[in-house]
Amino acid sequence: MIELNKIAFIDEDGFDFNDGESLIRFDTVAYYPDRNEIIYAITHNGKISVITYDVFEDDKGHYIEYGNTLIKIYISED
Repeated sequence: MIELNKIAFIDEDGFDFNDGESLIRFDTVAYYPDRNEIIYAITHNGKISVITYDVFEDDKGHYIEYGNTLIKIYISED
């Protein structure tokens, strides 16, 4: 899990997410808590994209919404 109390940081470990069809790698580039945004370098099917996501929070923790169906991916636990 990432440390959301940092202003901006590099996460060398990242995490993998299985969307049911393939394994997707998320490597954290930066987190901006004042804007509730996080930037990931995403590796999917051999392609790398750098994407900024809004960070949301509910009773389970902080998450991003990924893909066309807006799947909740939890990035920290509270």
